[in-house]
Amino acid sequence: MRGRRCGNPSCCGVDAKSRASGVLAMLLAISLIACSPVRNPARMTVVSLSRQIDRTRPDYDICASLTLTRANVASYFALADDMGPVEFHDQAIIMPCSYRGSIRLAGHLYRWEIFAGGAGYLYDGGALNKRYLCRNKCLVALPNLR
Repeated sequence: MRGRRCGNPSCCGVDAKSRASGVLAMLLAISLIACSPVRNPARMTVVSLSRQIDRTRPDYDICASLTLTRANVASYFALADDMGPVEFHDQAIIMPCSYRGSIRLAGHLYRWEIFAGGAGYLYDGGALNKRYLCRNKCLVALPNLR
């Protein structure tokens, strides 16, 4: 009976392989969701917040209108677009003023910095974790960043 196939998929293991790959795909999807930072402002806690102005830059006077609250910071990280390094480099404008501090997302403490103009960073420990740009609905919610 060499080379003969059985005709019943369950006896050949096809059905079991299909089920196993489906379970694996579902577990992978769940783990990816669990690993991504939470983007719901109600589940974010802004731990610290301080204003920074680089007075050595000649354009620092534009910083007078930049004010952010803890609620603004949570809204920023819920609404800003997560960017790749090349796109961020091409589009971000780093102004002489920013706010920085720490934020708790999904039980993990991150450092953050948000610049006037809408560019922002999220740091995991000492390493850069994510880059953000405030556009569209983010700018509508946070007009002070323009």
